[in-house]
Parts: sequence; structure tokens; C-alpha cells
Amino acid sequence: MLHKENNELIVISARGGMIEEMKDVAIDKFNEEGLSFDKYYWKQDDKLEVSQQENIDVMIDDSYDVCKKLSENRIKTIYFRDKEMKKLEQNEYVKEVSNWGEIYRYIKEMEIK
Repeated sequence: MLHKENNELIVISARGGMIEEMKDVAIDKFNEEGLSFDKYYWKQDDKLEVSQQENIDVMIDDSYDVCKKLSENRIKTIYFRDKEMKKLEQNEYVKEVSNWGEIYRYIKEMEIK
């Protein structure tokens, strides 16, 4: 939906770094689900650098460390957290969610403000 609404979508992923095939698995899954993105950054150990370079509005990630680092650098971050994962204190730069519907609604709220 977000892509159809003229939002630029960028993949910034560590996949393919240690195990090259992980990138291919992700690409196959995107194709299978009919997902397309404007840019891809694979093998990224430091997502902060690319996020700053691309001047992203919001990052979606399921890594506590990535979300903490980006939010501490004033990048709005959606923390896709599973119940067993470490909690991050929410603030103006971190929003914790548990499903894609919450992500969509949060981004739509951001667009209104």
C-alpha cells in the first residue's frame, strides 16, 4: 500500500553479508509476495550510515540494537518487536509495533502531522 501511495521504499539489510544466499532468499520472497522497492542496500553492518545518506523518514527493523542506534541519532524508528524480544522505551523516535497493520497506521498518522 505505501509504495502505491508514492512513498519511496528502501531495503537496508544485513542479509547477504555472512551468508550470501540469505539475500537471494529475501529477493525470492519479495518476488513471491509481489513486493518491489526503489533501492536495495545489502550486506549492511551499519544501517545508520545508509539511513542518514538516504535521509529516510522512518526505519522499520526488528533489531533492538539497530532501532536503539537509529533513534539515538534522531531517526524515527519502528521497532517490530516479538513478545520474547527486548523492550525499547518508546519516545518521539521509537514506536514499538507487533504487526504490519500497526506499521501502516503509524506511517499514515505521520503523514497527517
